[in-house]
Amino acid sequence: MMPKIHTVCLVLMVSLELVASEVLTEECFSCIRQYKTGGSDICNIRRGETYCSRYIITEGFWEACGSLGSGFVKCTSDDWCARRCMKVYFNRFASRCAEDLKKETYQLTCGDYIRMHNGGPGGCAQGSTEAAAKEVDRCMAN
Repeated sequence: MMPKIHTVCLVLMVSLELVASEVLTEECFSCIRQYKTGGSDICNIRRGETYCSRYIITEGFWEACGSLGSGFVKCTSDDWCARRCMKVYFNRFASRCAEDLKKETYQLTCGDYIRMHNGGPGGCAQGSTEAAAKEVDRCMAN
């Protein structure tokens, strides 16, 4: 028998996963990929930081998603693993983003998720991520 606290945590984790999965659709990932132009399946170094995949995932981002797969390069080179990493990362920081934007978590848009991608866990509070959010949300509206 599972203790009540574990049951509550499990239900909360599943609920957060469902909220993000409703927004993180194929269309959303396509818009993120379009915004992250220049991304390829190979790894590059920009400003001293290694990034890989069409989604431009940094090693720090990959570590924050739980270091999924068989390594940074292998995971980010695999579209399924790279997307899974983004979903885990976004789920992990969604409540912080929602709080920064004075929204409920279920109200987050694909553009809000790109703000986390570009600006880190506190990206939704950074003015420098607003243009990315607008561009991705515009893509989603088309």
